[in-house]
Order: sequence, then C-alpha cells, then structure tokens
Amino acid sequence: PQMTNETNDPQRPRDQMEESEDEKSDIKVVIQFFIVPLVLVAVLVLAFFGLQFLRSRSPDPRATLRSLEHYEGFLGRIVGDLKRWQYGYDLSLLMRGEDRETIRELLPSLIEGFGEAGSHGDLKLRRYLALALGTARDPRAIEALRGGLADDDPMTRLFCVWGLAEIEDRAALPDLRALVDDADSGVRKMSIFALGRMGEKEDAPRVREALDDPEVDVRWNAALALAQLGDEAAVPVLVELLDASIAGGDPQIPADAGEREVLALNAIRGLALLPTTESEAALRRAAASGDGSPIAQAARLALDGSGRSGAGFP
Repeated sequence: PQMTNETNDPQRPRDQMEESEDEKSDIKVVIQFFIVPLVLVAVLVLAFFGLQFLRSRSPDPRATLRSLEHYEGFLGRIVGDLKRWQYGYDLSLLMRGEDRETIRELLPSLIEGFGEAGSHGDLKLRRYLALALGTARDPRAIEALRGGLADDDPMTRLFCVWGLAEIEDRAALPDLRALVDDADSGVRKMSIFALGRMGEKEDAPRVREALDDPEVDVRWNAALALAQLGDEAAVPVLVELLDASIAGGDPQIPADAGEREVLALNAIRGLALLPTTESEAALRRAAASGDGSPIAQAARLALDGSGRSGAGFP
C-alpha cells in the first residue's frame, strides 16, 4: 500500500517535540517570573500582618502563668525549658504594671512555682520567679524569698535580696545583715543597697564594715548606703569616687564616659546628704569641672539645695 507524505515525513515528530519543549519553557518562565514572586509576596504580607497582630495583643500575666504551668506546645519536649524560662522572664516584667487585685490572685501560684523550680533544680526559672515575686511587692512573698537566700546559686540569692529590698519589709533585716559577708560580691553589694534603702540607722555599723571590702563596687555601694543612713564615714569614699570619675584614668573607674558620669552623679547624690567641709569642697570642684555638663549642674544643684552655694560659688 502507498504511504502518505504525512506519515513518511520525518520532520513532523521533530516539530512536535520542539513545540512541546517550547510549551514547557513557557511554563517555566511563568513559574519563575510570576508565580514564585507572588507566593513570596503573599508569605511576606502574611508574616507582616501576623507580627502586627502579635504586637497588638496586650500581655496577660494570667495567660502567661497558665502557659508556664501547662506548656505543651509544638516541639515541647525540645524547647520546653526555653519556653518556661521565657514565661518566667515575661512574668518578672508583667507583674510591675498589674493592679493589686491581680497580684493577690496570682501570687500563690508564683510562690508555688518558685518552690517547684528550686526542687527541680531549674535555676533560670527560679531566678526569674524571684524577680517576679519582688516586682509584685507583696509581703506574702517574703518567706519564699527568704528561703531563696539559702540557695547555692549566687544569682538566685542576689535576686531574692533585690526582691526583699523592693518589698521593704523589716522582717527581712536579719537576713540582709548576715548577707553583708556573703561569699559573692554581687550579693554583698545588693544586701548593702537594701539596708541603705530600708533606712534603719542601727545598720550603719554593719554597713560601715563594707567600706574595707576587697571589691571596689561593694565599697562604693556601702558609701552610698551610709549616705542614706546619714553616716559621715561615707564621705572619703564618695569624694574619691567623685574625683576619680571626673578625672578618669583610674583603673578602678570605667573608661566609658557615660558610665563615669553615672558614678559621679551617684557620688554627688550621696555627698548632698552629708554636709561636711570635705563634701562641700568636693562638690565645688565638681561644679567647676565643666560649664553645662550634667555633673557640674548636679553639683551646683546639690550645693544650692543644701544652702552651701555661697557668694563665691562659680
């Protein structure tokens, strides 16, 4: 039988293959330049509005506490510790802005969680809950925080001391006095700060011992605490701190100008509470140290406030 030219034409299959390849190429172009960018834009838009939604939600200490107690989220076994620590940290911030009724409601669970964290050896969570208890400023947290003072972890002890200082209950004074000799310098510094804040003048001799502490930060905090207690034994240390902060170059003083300024301002606040000839001379030197500087302005205000500006005040 005779074959038609159409079936005998070897060019026909080749043309069909080329047409098929052209179609595939067109599809690839559409995917590459249209569909993929559209998908990326959609993902970015969803992510943006999702973040805006999360940011718009007001933090809720009740929900945070429930999440801390019952976290079973995605990958819970892997990231459970991290999530608990995050919830504990969030609570330490959220409690400050809460009303007293909410604090009364949440405090028993916080105290229980603080105790359980200690029993399970969860140091980070225990630290954060110590901060949360202090932030609550509720006397019912005192016993739990006093218990934390016996922890081996120095940071937990430090946060418990801070919490007791925030609550300012005199029942904690015996513990704070004992911690002036703590092995950790941070705990010593915080306990001295707490004693100064509570303002019991009978604690001045105990704080005065810390003026000879080997750690310079502890000595400075002891001087500031004594100034709050009205003890003039703090004046030489505060004068040294003020002069060194202004001059710089002392290896015990931070090199950063901003940190030195903070130290100088703290020293000025302390010297303003102790009207002696030595403190007045130091304040006058600071007032003349630089026109318009925060240190000079603070020193002048301190002299004016104490009535010591005098006719020759610069």
